[in-house]
Amino acid sequence: MIEFRVDGVPVPQGSKTVAQGGGKAWLRDANGAKLKPWRALVQSVAEAALLEAGGVGFDCPVELHVTFFMPRPKKPKFYLPATKPDIDKLLRAVMDALTKASVIRDDSRVTAVSMYESFADDLNSAGVDVSVFEDRREQ
Repeated sequence: MIEFRVDGVPVPQGSKTVAQGGGKAWLRDANGAKLKPWRALVQSVAEAALLEAGGVGFDCPVELHVTFFMPRPKKPKFYLPATKPDIDKLLRAVMDALTKASVIRDDSRVTAVSMYESFADDLNSAGVDVSVFEDRREQ
């Protein structure tokens, strides 16, 4: 099992915008300025956790447990952060970072996910808690 915590405001990955220049058009992440540093931070912490766990990543079916702690607005609409960003887009950034950190060989290896979103508080600052372990349901 590999477990780690990343402090910082989680950034979603998924929405694309079209950029144009020099007669060409290409897609880019809508929030790339925030996404790249967040993904790099998650990757760095994941690499350190991988080394601490023996340096061997997963190339088998894996299960992820992920809890995102989002900043609490001054007047939240709900008791949980049931607003943007979408939790699946938050997860996408984490999964890409896990792949780049070689914690998992490919995000297609993820066969089960439990993910939660809560507001940050005195006990848990904004960030994400991640646990990765082999999915042994069929063994």
